[in-house]
Amino acid sequence: MTSRERIRAVLAGEQPDRVPYCELIVDYRFACRLLDRELGDPRYFEASEAETMPMEMQRAVNDRLHRDNVTSALRPPLPATKAEGEDRMGFFMDGDLQTRADLEKLQFPDLESEAVRGPIQEFMAERGDYATAMSSRVGISATYLGMGMERFYLMLADDPEFVGEVLSRYVDYSVASVRLAAEMGFDLFWTSDDIAGKGGMLWSPAMFREIFTPHIKRFAEAVRETGIAWIYHSDGDLSALLPDLVEMGITGFNPIEPQCMDIVAVREAFPELVLVGNVDVDYLTRGPAERVRETVRNLIARLGPHGRYMVSSGNSVVTYNVPENVVAMGEAVQEFGEYPIAI
Repeated sequence: MTSRERIRAVLAGEQPDRVPYCELIVDYRFACRLLDRELGDPRYFEASEAETMPMEMQRAVNDRLHRDNVTSALRPPLPATKAEGEDRMGFFMDGDLQTRADLEKLQFPDLESEAVRGPIQEFMAERGDYATAMSSRVGISATYLGMGMERFYLMLADDPEFVGEVLSRYVDYSVASVRLAAEMGFDLFWTSDDIAGKGGMLWSPAMFREIFTPHIKRFAEAVRETGIAWIYHSDGDLSALLPDLVEMGITGFNPIEPQCMDIVAVREAFPELVLVGNVDVDYLTRGPAERVRETVRNLIARLGPHGRYMVSSGNSVVTYNVPENVVAMGEAVQEFGEYPIAI
């Protein structure tokens, strides 16, 4: 099978030739270290949201890591202040959307324009045999980052209609984005909206269902209409709301953080859900490589026979990960992931 065929088989609930390694984001600075290159164009690590890594670089990364996908980013704008931390990592600070008068600051790209479509068409023309993922957001994270976290939480109590108005505009963009992804022939649409921490949800399930669910359902309906596979990413323990997301129609769930979620329990609860992730980012940083290898081996042994599983990190491949350890993850998939699983 090609990488694309392998991932599409898993998304369809079919058995591939081996377990895929599917990683939405490989940090640009990490990729430069992996490939022993100088840090290049700063837009790839200083932008308010991730830029699409050049295809030549993605292919080189995939050759080293045995990754089965390439990613194109079409994330919404974030009117927020960003500060630079250690290793030039960016951190969102305060948001600019403080009142309804600030909504005019929320300007979205024209998805019908050549400036947007041209690079995506070029990306698709150069994809080769890899599966294609479009990286975006439903709009929840964009809403709280654009408003600023403190103000966002105050408005949840004091003016939830304002929160809903901001989210509605982001969802409008996400609906148009998923339709564009389907039109362009992407294999999956991968949204990143963190709604939980290691201790549980960032707000109550009741508040989520009252304020956020109506907007997310509108996006979910667009996904159903297009037929594209939808992988939902959120850090943290999503146990309280994962049933809601499954009911809305997500195809897959990522990253299933091992420090706070039991991936075997998730599998037992949702046998039809594609699970993507669970390799501890701490292991990818601290190692040793043999620990990473054994982690992947155990995941494949426990989840591979059932199918509907793709190896991936428990978050993303981030700037501080150690190349040797991430290479070990990809090599372990090659070593242990071939069907029929015999570990």
